[in-house]
Amino acid sequence: MLSLESLRSNFLKNKILVENFTFLSVLQVSNLALFIITIPYLFRVLGSQNYGLTVFAQTTAFYFSIFINFGFNLTATRDISVNRDDSSRVTEIVSSVLTIKIIIFLVSVILMAGLTYAVPQLGKHRLLFLLSMLAGLSDALYPIWYFQGIEKMKYITFINVSTRVLATVLVFVVITVPGDYIIYPLVLGIGTVTGALTGLFIVFRRHFVKFRLQKPATLKAYFYDNVLYFFSNVSTQIYVNANKIIIGSFLGMVEVAYYDVAEKIINILKVPYSLLGQTLFPKVSRDRNVNFLRRILFYILLFSVAIIAIIHVFAPLLISFFSGTPNGNSIRILRILSLSLLPISISLVYGDLILINFGLKTEYARMRILGFIIYFLAFLGLYFTGSLGVVQLSVMVVCVEIFIAAYSNYLYRKSRYT
Repeated sequence: MLSLESLRSNFLKNKILVENFTFLSVLQVSNLALFIITIPYLFRVLGSQNYGLTVFAQTTAFYFSIFINFGFNLTATRDISVNRDDSSRVTEIVSSVLTIKIIIFLVSVILMAGLTYAVPQLGKHRLLFLLSMLAGLSDALYPIWYFQGIEKMKYITFINVSTRVLATVLVFVVITVPGDYIIYPLVLGIGTVTGALTGLFIVFRRHFVKFRLQKPATLKAYFYDNVLYFFSNVSTQIYVNANKIIIGSFLGMVEVAYYDVAEKIINILKVPYSLLGQTLFPKVSRDRNVNFLRRILFYILLFSVAIIAIIHVFAPLLISFFSGTPNGNSIRILRILSLSLLPISISLVYGDLILINFGLKTEYARMRILGFIIYFLAFLGLYFTGSLGVVQLSVMVVCVEIFIAAYSNYLYRKSRYT
């Protein structure tokens, strides 16, 4: 039995981890509360058709956000963590990452505009798609990777909670009729861009980090160092988020709306995994303690089994609450997608925390790209056999996650760190 002194010693030893996990927990709980408040309201006010359309536009913009982030949320966090006491290196990292991300954002806006002209269906809602790119602007400017690297999650919590509350208030004030779907991304953008600018203010004015234009050779080095992480991240996000694009393109916007409700519930349940990953990432990048991660994985798996059981029992109630109707397909989708929590637990530890932090970036990229290839081949199989459906696409995502988990474990066991 642990003594009081032993508990106190363990707490002090991991004080930063506990503090960061607490701040991120406050952030995610507040996000959950705001989600519970706004999504049912939007679903009812905008209607399933318009709500599905906004989800489709947001998902399209999200793919550009992947391009804008370019994997820096992983590598810049690692670099800041390792070099946090070297002011000149921190200046170089911050300046280089911001410069590259802003350039990529400008290119992305041009590409999105071109897409709306090339695809007539998107052109009908051009303003909606362009306003959705405000999320990309906040991704370009928000230095979340800096705060994660210095392990000061309180800044992330303060900024995100404040700006999301602002956006939520605006949703209820401004969006009152179905036609207001066009300004929904503008409302969200006001909140996220405000948060990004606040983050930059703290970095430059409170932490006295300087922004300096970097030599083209330096920017090129940072860019090419992230290419593998970019492709691996793209591969992951395609199979995680492509279902909404596929459903909207082949099955209809109403189906997108009901799929999105189920997926958003699962995304809420993924929050603890994200919290743990963000909290542990800087520590693992420095300590590389595999035994510590193995112990963590055991508890994550127990948590996942419990959550899956709860979801299977309460799926009808959850779907009814968020959408206003106990849609049978949404219930099935929710139960199927919940199964992905188990493989995600494994790939979080063996993939995101071990492979990246232990310098196995080529292996990590190969794993993610193979996951995308499997997803794409499965999609083609469903399409050409006439079996394409919302439930089938959900099963496909779970299968890909199982592959990623198994392959990440294989790569770890194959490495010299076992």
